[in-house]
Amino acid sequence: MGKGIQKIHFTFGEEGLTFLAGFPIIHQFAKSLHLKRFYQTYLCLSHRNNYFHWSDLLLSHFYYTIAGIERLDHLTSMKYNGLIPELTGLPKLPATRAMRDFILNMTPEDLTQIERVHDIIRQKIFQYPHTLTSATLDFDSSVLTVYGNQELAEVGYNPFKHGRKSYHPVFGFESHIRVILNGALRPGKSKNKSEVIPFMETALEKIPSTIAKSRIRIRCDAGFYCWQTVKFIDGNGYGFVIVAQVTEPIKLRLPGLRYRVFNHRYKLAITEFQYQPHNWKKAFRFVVMRYQLPPEPETSQRTLLKIDRYEYHVFVTNLDLEPEHVWYFYNDRAAVETYGIKELKTDFFMSKIPTRKFLANQVHLKLLLLDYDLFRWFQMLCLPEQLQSKTLKWIRRNILVAPGKFTTPGHKNILKFQRNHPNEKLLKQIFRNAQKVKSLLK
Repeated sequence: MGKGIQKIHFTFGEEGLTFLAGFPIIHQFAKSLHLKRFYQTYLCLSHRNNYFHWSDLLLSHFYYTIAGIERLDHLTSMKYNGLIPELTGLPKLPATRAMRDFILNMTPEDLTQIERVHDIIRQKIFQYPHTLTSATLDFDSSVLTVYGNQELAEVGYNPFKHGRKSYHPVFGFESHIRVILNGALRPGKSKNKSEVIPFMETALEKIPSTIAKSRIRIRCDAGFYCWQTVKFIDGNGYGFVIVAQVTEPIKLRLPGLRYRVFNHRYKLAITEFQYQPHNWKKAFRFVVMRYQLPPEPETSQRTLLKIDRYEYHVFVTNLDLEPEHVWYFYNDRAAVETYGIKELKTDFFMSKIPTRKFLANQVHLKLLLLDYDLFRWFQMLCLPEQLQSKTLKWIRRNILVAPGKFTTPGHKNILKFQRNHPNEKLLKQIFRNAQKVKSLLK
């Protein structure tokens, strides 16, 4: 085996170096959208900064998120990047203090404005590149553990860190184009069912009016199971499937029902029954999927209801589908935890709570949700179809992160890559697609 290099001499001072040589595709997307000018047109925030306009701060927040900056304290790492400042046209990038002050000084009125521009962008996404003709809404909640004295963080349900303070955010996604319809930060003990209906109403208002109610379906986990939720959804003409909380009367019914095996490979059986829970005003259809446990049930990692040698999934629904199709329809909802909440936590760093102030943390979450939808739109408009389901982490690692050097010989902007770059054709294709994106101001 060769000895390799024995001595290395270090020199510093080289200009134009970057580890994000693939980032011009993101910048070109924002540039084609006229995103900065869009913010200037539709926003009038109260925040003032001597060096940065709030449109620059909003655009920088998007860039930082896509670039993989986990915390506000890490923004300094972008200060000496040889490419990003040149792309933005700013003399210097907003650092930690500027971005933190921006978030901390936001008012409720500012937050409302940000939500409004998000609504405008979302409506554009629904129409371009393809018009949405039906919608499936997935509602889910999560837990964000905090490590400090953040305002309104409380000790509540926290399966990851028992006894730790947390926030309990809730989200609504549209599953076809995978965009966020609504999202809100809540205290850790938030279990108020009265909050669910207004949250759902707000999410449903984001769906284009051209989509008939009969073409809208809703899926929810057991946290949304109650008469008020079912009454609201069913009474407004939406189809739904909600995981039922297995009360004692339901539990007593399960072993005596007649089940039909519909999947012999995985030993899945299905049945249904009509039932009117206590305090409900009418009976609904309940669907039960039964799973036969393996010979050594203690090795199973499943956590749903188990009776004897079986495990049960119980749903309440108003859909006119075969029972197994009700289960298949709901089972597709599992993707929301992959493309939605999980990606927000791991790729967009939602779990990194930036301040101790609740309103500021709410603002940061709303900005992350806006960044998420902008990135999702970038995927739809600029990436080849086979890459549109990839996560931000994958795009960042395989396309955006690449060594390069930015030079300007003879006033000509040149970004130099390594020889035989593996994604040369892909980068050029994505950049051309980004150049063709329509402006938000048209």
